[in-house]
Order: sequence, then C-alpha cells, then structure tokens
Amino acid sequence: MDRKRLAGRSAAHPLNRWGAACCLALLLGCVGLRGETGPKSLRLLSRTPLAQGSSPAMDIRWASDGSVYVARARDGVLELAVNGTRLRQAVPDIKTFGRFERFERLAVSPRALVFASAGWYMAWRPRQAEPGGRVVFNRKGIGITEDIDLRGDRLLLLGIAEHGETFAPKGDVAWVGTLSSNLEDLKPVLYDDGGPGAPNFFKCRSHETGAVRFLSDGSFVIVPGFQKGVHLFAANGERARSWTSEQLGLDTDCSTLTAEEETQLLRNPEAWQRWLNSHHVVDDILPLPQGPGLLVRSLGRDGQAHWELKVLSRERVTTYSVPVAGRRPLDRLHGDVRNGRIVFLLSASGFSVSPDSADYTGEILLAAVPNP
Repeated sequence: MDRKRLAGRSAAHPLNRWGAACCLALLLGCVGLRGETGPKSLRLLSRTPLAQGSSPAMDIRWASDGSVYVARARDGVLELAVNGTRLRQAVPDIKTFGRFERFERLAVSPRALVFASAGWYMAWRPRQAEPGGRVVFNRKGIGITEDIDLRGDRLLLLGIAEHGETFAPKGDVAWVGTLSSNLEDLKPVLYDDGGPGAPNFFKCRSHETGAVRFLSDGSFVIVPGFQKGVHLFAANGERARSWTSEQLGLDTDCSTLTAEEETQLLRNPEAWQRWLNSHHVVDDILPLPQGPGLLVRSLGRDGQAHWELKVLSRERVTTYSVPVAGRRPLDRLHGDVRNGRIVFLLSASGFSVSPDSADYTGEILLAAVPNP
C-alpha cells in the first residue's frame, strides 16, 4: 500500500477503582514502577486445534461464556464453541461479502460486532439479527486499520481514518468515534512524532506492531508500536499516563528505518519475518481486572516465538510467562478476557504478504486470569 494509491481510493475500574477520570492522571502520574516481578506463569486450562480452513485465523473475541468469534482472513467471522465446534457464520466469506481484502481485525461489544481489513474498509453488524433473521451490515471507508476495539457504541481505532485526498494531515494515527454516527465523529487522540503525513507509522504500515484496547471504565490504552511508548487515556480522551518502551522491554521503533528498509519489509516476506523475530513486539492488549496486560512477543533461543504477559497496575509491572510456543515463524498471539478466563488465538497471522503455502491450523487456548 503506498501514499498515491491510498490518496486515490475513496463497572469496575481495571486499575483498582481509582476514581473519576479527573483524578486518574494525578494518581497515575504520582506513582512509579517498583520494578518487574516474576516471571510467574499463566495457568492453561485447555488447548483446542482449529480446523485447517483456507486462510489463517487473524483475531478472536469472546461471544459468550462458552463461545468465541474468530476472524479468518478469507473465510469470514465464525462463532465457535470453545472446544472448536462451529456454531454459526457471523460474517460471510470474502467472495460473498465483497469489497474486503481480508478480514483481519475484530472487535465486539454487547451491541455490535466490528471487523476490518488492514486497508480501505471497516464494517459492522448488530449482535442480534432482526425478526426473521435479517442482518444489516454497515460499511465505512478507512484508510488503514492497524487495530480496533469497541465499547458499547464507541470505537477505538489505531490507523489512518482518512479515505480520500488527505493522509494524516496532522500526523493523526489513533481515533475515537461512534458507530451510531457512522464514524463521522472520529476524533484523533494520538499523533505520529514525525508530524504531518505520519511518516513513522507509514514506514511500518501493515506490520501489526501496535494495539489498542478499552478498559472496563471507558479509559483506553494505545501501544503505537511504530514509535516508542505506551499510553493510557481517560474516558474523555485526555492522556492520563505514559510508560516508556524501556520500562516494558519493548524495542519497536520505525522512525530510523531507511527508504530501502521500508521497501524490503513491505515487499519481502523473509525480511519482514527477520525484522519481527528480532524485536519485542506487542501482539495484543488484554483488559484484565488489575490493569491492561500487554502480550509481548519475542524469539527465544530455541528459535520459536514466545510470549510474556506484562500487567500494568498502579505501582508496578508484573510479568507472567505464557506457557505456549509458536511453531511457525510468523505465529502471533491475540486474546480477550471474560469472567476470569483469557482466550488466546495462536495462529500464523503475522504476514504482510500472503505466503504461497502456509499452515492455517492454529489453536484456541484458555487460561485463568492471574491473581492480582
């Protein structure tokens, strides 16, 4: 995806109930990190292989206590029982739905299900069909979607909202808006340090180095990935707290990439694989009761991908090892939290260019939420 082509195409507070949004910034700014503990290990409850399918599984969200939504790149969005049994097709496949390159990102609230391709389009549907089974889908042109999340009617987007003649005119790369407005009210909340045109973001576009997630009180966390830092925002969109990448053991930063390196990462899958496996990358953010949990991916000495869950609470970063290893070079880990359980999706979803041949199986894993 290049600039020219883009321009041419149209309850309980998770940080221990710390109080109102106006007090959140003060409290979070006054406490420091006491250092990391651990690593402890998450307790796995089950592992269920996914059927091979015709495309990799890309994202996952809880649908109910006993089922999950899984987005597959070309096969649509499926609701599966946690044991892998197929329950229904929530979104049809690419051929049937049309005007989507791939189903890559997924977000769910009690009201709606939102899905997006990395480029050009986002769409959503109500969770419940109308009487008679009719389902109405809405679409919205979005330039680039890196990640999304949903809380009620409110959507959080990491990416480029413009879908027309402009490209991040102020360097705006993260947004909040509402589905009921057809996302016409999207407002920027984070900007590229490189300024207009979002040059740092653009260098690592389509590489899934960042993540976003709402927390239970409406506040939200943004990990840009293409530039350093992790940021917590109050529900009103004001920044409440930031952590440095060094504090969290992250090292992705696209600002220093040369034009040649940018081209290699975009066009050469092997170069992208080497880059991914040489960095500590956030694959996802989990909205845990004690605070946001960053799923950090790195390559181990055994040549396999491994993950740590870094939980950001009021005074410290607590690290848990995730007792699973990726057996494919581009395995990534995504997850969601519900009623004391974490559901993980382990699959070869970390591609920027579709491989000629791939193992499209993957797994659904259940783990217990760690004790605070």
